[in-house]
Amino acid sequence: MSDRKKQWKTWWWYHKIHVLIAASAIAVILYSILPGIFAVKPDYSVALITTEGIPEETMAALRERFEQVADDANGDGAIFVDVVHYGADLSGETEGTVNYLEASRLDADLVGKVSSVFLLDNPDGFRANTAVEIEAENLCAELAFFKGISLPEGTAVTIRTDSDAKILYDRILERR
Repeated sequence: MSDRKKQWKTWWWYHKIHVLIAASAIAVILYSILPGIFAVKPDYSVALITTEGIPEETMAALRERFEQVADDANGDGAIFVDVVHYGADLSGETEGTVNYLEASRLDADLVGKVSSVFLLDNPDGFRANTAVEIEAENLCAELAFFKGISLPEGTAVTIRTDSDAKILYDRILERR
């Protein structure tokens, strides 16, 4: 056996654990970082807050409708509007694990200022149980923007007062 092969075998014998640990650490770091780097960042995020379930078809129709009037707010060359449903009862009367979990998800969205536009089936409960300041609500059923999309009766659309989505909101209200 040549000296070079002997040196390599000796080196590998003493360092293989270190190499495997380093490779594992690099793999874990890449696994946790890469999804965030390559994830599509939404131009706008819309929170749909209802007490009842919403079919996926309705969510897709809302996403498509919002993308038709949205602009490329983050400058990545693509228009993507994320519509997130929160099945939380904000009346203050409902308790339970599911409602608590949904309310916690919603609270994280509100504190992180993720969503700017809100579709609410209980605007008064939203105002009473959150610290978010919103504009006056407009009933979705009265707006041509939402025609053909089956939302729960009484659902209203509104926006944060400190929102960067005022142009999108104006387009929803048909004030172009």
